[in-house]
Amino acid sequence: MDDIDRAILYHLQRDGRLSNQDLADRVGLTPSPCLRRVRQLEAMGMITGYTALVDRQMARRAYEPLVWVTLSEVTRSSMTQFERAVSEIPEVMEVLRMMGQPDYLLRVVSSGPDAFEALYIDRLAGLPFVQTLTSQLAMKVVKRSQILPLGL
Repeated sequence: MDDIDRAILYHLQRDGRLSNQDLADRVGLTPSPCLRRVRQLEAMGMITGYTALVDRQMARRAYEPLVWVTLSEVTRSSMTQFERAVSEIPEVMEVLRMMGQPDYLLRVVSSGPDAFEALYIDRLAGLPFVQTLTSQLAMKVVKRSQILPLGL
């Protein structure tokens, strides 16, 4: 990956809807080689997809608790079963396996406290091998980014 590839990624991370012409202009290429590079970045798995970022307030999904999960048993089988089951819950936006205790950190979205309580009781508490759930709310999101620093 060279500086032009990094520039392509830089601009696409900020605006995935850029036309190939606009992208080519920004990175100093003509459209044809620019498109070839984008396709190559996609083929090698560097670009894994394109998406729209949705406003959480307008979508009524601004309630965003963090849930710490401790498993009753930590084995390959228990982790696989837990991870498979938790991946099926659409409100769970992110699942991080942690070093040490607790075992996992979940980032969850819901419409509010009542919806989260129902999700917590009906779905999260019933996940395989769950021993303890602890939820917390952030007071404020200070920074949230989807843009990876690529050294430009």
